Amino acid sequence: MTFYMSHPMNWYEARRQMMRRMMNAEEGFDRLIRVPMQVNATENEYVVKALLPGMKAEDVQIEFTDSVLKVEGELKYENSEGENKLVDELPEGKFSRSFELSEAVDPDKIQASMSDGVLTIRVPKVPESKPRTIKINIK
Repeated sequence: MTFYMSHPMNWYEARRQMMRRMMNAEEGFDRLIRVPMQVNATENEYVVKALLPGMKAEDVQIEFTDSVLKVEGELKYENSEGENKLVDELPEGKFSRSFELSEAVDPDKIQASMSDGVLTIRVPKVPESKPRTIKINIK
């Protein structure tokens, strides 16, 4: 089978793919991938979203220790015997991301859900960290 490159930049991409295949052929080399993530802060919580298409919830580990939220996992695809890969652009490998949260949070109320390949983690802030107005009683 012959592949034709339609744009000059595709030549660079083909070389990058070739280098990736060479690196993966080495023994003991872990393939790492970068997972796109978004972290938002509201008045009441932090919301972390990660794009994890093709992953199952049991393949993702979430840990919260000392104000650091860590999300890690591994994306793998099953290869059939006798298949000859002609093009391999699917991301595959391990990922790990950590975020230090600046405000106090309640680790017991952290919730995670996964829908349509999007992981959503909700980390509620501690209500005591909000300013409180105290009324003075006059006698």
